[in-house]
Amino acid sequence: MSQRSSAAVSAPAVEGADRVVDSAVAEPAARPAAAAPTVPAGPPALPPTVTAALVSPATPIAAAALPAQSLGGVSTDWLAGGLPASPAADFVSGALLLARRTAPRAAGAAAAQPAAVTLVDPNQHVLLIGVDGTNLSAILADPYNQAFFDLMNSGTTAAATMVGHTTISDPGWTGILTGVWSETAGVSNNVFTPWTYDTWPTVFNQLEAADPDIATTSIGNWEVIAQIAGAGSAPADTIVFYPKINDSWLETDDAVGARSVEAIQNTVAGVPSFQMTYFVGVDDTGHDTGGSGTPEYAEALRNVNDNIADMMSAVDAWETANPGEEWTVIVVTDHGQVPEAPLGLGLLAHGFQSPPETTVFVIADGPDFLDGAINNTYSQVDVTPTVLSLFGVAPEPYFAGVPLMDRSDSDYFPALPGQGALQNALSDAIDMYGYPDILTDITLTLRTIVATVPYFIYTVFTDLSAAVPEFLQLPILAIGAVIYNLVNIPVQLLVRLTGVSGNEILPPQWWPYNPVPGTQPVAPVPAAAIAV
Repeated sequence: MSQRSSAAVSAPAVEGADRVVDSAVAEPAARPAAAAPTVPAGPPALPPTVTAALVSPATPIAAAALPAQSLGGVSTDWLAGGLPASPAADFVSGALLLARRTAPRAAGAAAAQPAAVTLVDPNQHVLLIGVDGTNLSAILADPYNQAFFDLMNSGTTAAATMVGHTTISDPGWTGILTGVWSETAGVSNNVFTPWTYDTWPTVFNQLEAADPDIATTSIGNWEVIAQIAGAGSAPADTIVFYPKINDSWLETDDAVGARSVEAIQNTVAGVPSFQMTYFVGVDDTGHDTGGSGTPEYAEALRNVNDNIADMMSAVDAWETANPGEEWTVIVVTDHGQVPEAPLGLGLLAHGFQSPPETTVFVIADGPDFLDGAINNTYSQVDVTPTVLSLFGVAPEPYFAGVPLMDRSDSDYFPALPGQGALQNALSDAIDMYGYPDILTDITLTLRTIVATVPYFIYTVFTDLSAAVPEFLQLPILAIGAVIYNLVNIPVQLLVRLTGVSGNEILPPQWWPYNPVPGTQPVAPVPAAAIAV
C-alpha cells in the first residue's frame, strides 16, 4: 500500500474552474485484455417492491441450535437487559452468557456441524471505517477533507447507489456487515433484533468461524453497532462502545478515533486482524441541525477527517515497522442525508428515496486496488464478501454482493490526471443518480413511516426509564415492551407487504431491550465542573 499523507498537508485546489462536462469519461485501467467501461448508464436493477403477505421468512443459513439470547429455548435477555447498569447487571449478563454457551441443546435440535477452519494469510490486516449518514458530495465540496482525498488518491472510489433499499442506519449497516440487503435480513428500523444475526451471520461471525486466530475488533459510538458485533454464534473478540461524551458527538468521535489508533498500534505482527471503526457524529449532527447542508454537519465531517488522518498515520507507521505486512482500508457509509430536512425536522434527514439519501460511497485502498481509480459498480453489500475474500474465506453463495476485486473490470480513470479531476469525475457520477420508479418510491416511503412507529415507542420508553429513579426503570420498560409488541406485530405484517421477506412477524423474544456489549467508559467530567 502506498504511503498516505496526513491531513496536515495542504489540500490542492479543486480544479473547479476548468471542470468540463466530460470529466468522468474514463481512461481505461491498465489491465491485460480487459478494457474498463465508462460510468454505468444508471443504477443497478431494483429489487422487487411488493411481496405476498404469506411469503415465509428467509430460510436460516447458519442458525445456532439455540437462539443467541436464550437458555433452554427461553429468552433471558429480559433479565439482563432490564437491569440498570451496575456490577450486578454485569454479573448477571456474564452468567447468562456463560449458561447459554454451555447449556445442553434443546430436545430434537440438530447438532451443529463444526465450521471448517480456513488457513488465512497471517500478514492480512483489514480496517473497515464506517462513517454514518455521510454524503460523498459533502466530502468533495470541502478541500479540508484531505484524509478522505488521500485514500481516494491511493485507492479506488465508488459513487454508488442504494436506491430501492431502506435509507435507515440499522438496515444499512446490517447489509454492510452481513452481505445481504436489509429486506432479506428482515431489518426495517433501528431496533436491534439479535435473532437476525443467528440467521444471517456477520462478517465477525464468519471470520471467527473460519479462523479463531483472526483478531476481530469493533470500536464505535452507536450501541447498535456494538450489538451487531456481539451478536451471532462467534462475536468479535474486542468490542468497544462509547456513549455520548460531554453531550458532544465530536468529542465522542474523537474518543473512537483515539481508541482506534491505539488498536492499530497494538496490532500484533504475524497475526491476521480485522478492525471496524464506526463514527456516528456526522449523521447525528445532521439530525440535530437539520440536514447535510448545515455548517455543523461540515464541521462534524472535518472532525472525522482529522480522526481518519490520525488512523492512517498509525497504519503507515505500523507498516513501516513491519515490512511485508500491509493493510487494506475500506471506508463506507450506510446512507446519505438531504441538505435541508423537510419542515426543519432532523428526524426526516434520511429514510426516503431522494438521490442525496440513496447515493453512498465505498473507498477501497490496498494492494488489490488501483490508485486514483473509480468504480461505480461497487455496492455496500460487497463489503463483507470483500473482507472474507481478503482473508481467503470463500464468500457465501447467498450473498447479494461480491468481492470488490471481482468488479475490477469496471475500474476507470478520469480523463485528466490529478486530485481535482478525480473529484470532478466523482461529482459527475453522483449527478447521474435519480429517484426510483414511482411504485418503489411510494412503497419504501410507506415502509419507513410504518417501521418508525415501533422505533419511536422503543425510544420513548428507553429515554423515560433513564430519567426516573432506579426502582421505576424495570416497570416502565415492561410497560414499554408490551406496547412495543402490540404495535410492532401488525407493523411487521405491513412491512412484509412492502418487500421485506426476512422479518419475523411474531418476535422470538418479547423483551426488545438488549444489553450493549463492550467497554462503556464513564464520560469525563468537563474541566469547568471540577472544583479548584
